[in-house]
Amino acid sequence: MQTAAELAPLSTRKFADSLKGELILPADKRYGQARRVHNRAFNLRPAIIVRCANREDVIRSVEFARLNNLLTAVRSGGHSYAGHGVCDGGIVIDLSSMKRAAIDPVAQLVTIEPGVIEGELDCISQAYKMAVPLGSCQAVGVAGYSLGGGESSLTPRFGYACDNISRLEVVTANGEILNASETENADLFWAMRGAGANFGVATSLEFRLHPIDRVLSGHLKYPIRQATRVLKFIEGWAPTLPDELFLTLAVLPHPGERMLDIRLVWSGDEKQGERVLRPLRTFLKPFEDSIKTRAYLDEQCAGSDTPRDGDYSSHRRGGHFERLTDGAIELITEYASNSPSESSGITMMHWHGPWCAKPHDNAFGFRRVGYEYWVHSYWLKVAERKKSWDWVERFFAALQPQSTGAVYVNDLENEGLARVRAAYGDKYERLALLKRKYDPDNVFRVNQNIIPAP
Repeated sequence: MQTAAELAPLSTRKFADSLKGELILPADKRYGQARRVHNRAFNLRPAIIVRCANREDVIRSVEFARLNNLLTAVRSGGHSYAGHGVCDGGIVIDLSSMKRAAIDPVAQLVTIEPGVIEGELDCISQAYKMAVPLGSCQAVGVAGYSLGGGESSLTPRFGYACDNISRLEVVTANGEILNASETENADLFWAMRGAGANFGVATSLEFRLHPIDRVLSGHLKYPIRQATRVLKFIEGWAPTLPDELFLTLAVLPHPGERMLDIRLVWSGDEKQGERVLRPLRTFLKPFEDSIKTRAYLDEQCAGSDTPRDGDYSSHRRGGHFERLTDGAIELITEYASNSPSESSGITMMHWHGPWCAKPHDNAFGFRRVGYEYWVHSYWLKVAERKKSWDWVERFFAALQPQSTGAVYVNDLENEGLARVRAAYGDKYERLALLKRKYDPDNVFRVNQNIIPAP
């Protein structure tokens, strides 16, 4: 790998002159901000940052990276928990300025460039009372999130975001532009939907839309001392959940103590939703019940449990329970009651329905009924890092005997090949063969990397 000092100034100037977008070098006053990603724990210094204006800029950037043997990171929204939107000494292909979007409400399709973030796509689609299944953090890049799976309050009913991609335009490792769909480069289409970062740079993504206007949603909040009772009730109630219901459990701060927060989103008929939710709302009175009918867009804007202010660093470890056993519940209440900061806890999403339980024809490997979980901690000061990091690692290790070993790929930090294999399961070997076909030199490796088959 080359460093910034080893790049020939003349070739760099020619590269800059060929771009419609911007080239940012370490001496540029914009460099300090341009190199930062959402997780401030990753303080890396690339040699070059290219803010691409169009797909031709992406092609030139990939070619320049190959010609100069540069480590290559690709950034959409910069929200990768593993810091994969930046690298040391290489090139960052920054797609955040590529924000063109077009919607066809009759065909129920929307096409976007990779710089569109979730909040922008929600606003575009909700103008026509439709939606793509996406999460609730409005600043996340749609491309990176959806190509790794893309969870949503609509997933049990409509699938993951990757399940709703109908067409892609991809710049491959050799600088070629390929269209990918069920009828064109179908093997690349299969691989991109779930493992996209490994196979190329998506410069256009087409999604299917689903009619959605209003939802029955809100939170039930309980003091942490009642968590055991509530979680045991949830474990018995969860197998009855219809596909229209999305359920998240999280231990969050509350003035004076920790609390158990249950977030619910019902996307079906309102009266039926009221009946489905009644057992949970009445078995034990919460200290707050905010469930009501609201606009889907309002629910999306209110849903994130990530700290919203400050330059936070974070650490997380993810996994999966088939069931909330008594042992798991005991560990959750024990560790959550002794967290190192208010911004430390555990979040669990209950997955059910056909999109979560059955195989589907793409690379996404996390098709699991049960509870996806992640243990997480955020900190502002460097001095807080060790206790936050250590608490996450201890909590995660304690949960392993209760876990299946499965993990959602977007939950991973830099945890090694075994965990990447766990994320893709029996799809990994096919992905390795396709990696050899489309990226044999592993140009795209700043990601949850799939090693090309020998």
